[in-house]
Amino acid sequence: MVGDNMKKAKTGKSALGFVGIAIGVILLIVAVAYALSQPGVLETVATAAAVIILAVVGIVIIIGAVIALTAIPMYAYKGEQYQENVDYSLDDVKSVKESSSEDRKNE
Repeated sequence: MVGDNMKKAKTGKSALGFVGIAIGVILLIVAVAYALSQPGVLETVATAAAVIILAVVGIVIIIGAVIALTAIPMYAYKGEQYQENVDYSLDDVKSVKESSSEDRKNE
């Protein structure tokens, strides 16, 4: 049941859009299947895909190595931060069981 202040909009245009997308995907699958069935196309596509994959893997390895090498001097320069003369105890921890954010506002 729809409330008094609620309106219901039609979804016909977006449904037609989804049908168009589905038809486009089906046509794309058919076109790819037809292209791959032609002699020599599958080998060309496989070769191109292998070259692209190797290039991407190589770039990722190079970027990872650069990040690792630049992290060492940054870590050495930055140093560590820590607190001195501070005492933490579990007795200072307050229980949050059966409390709400409203209870904490009143403290």
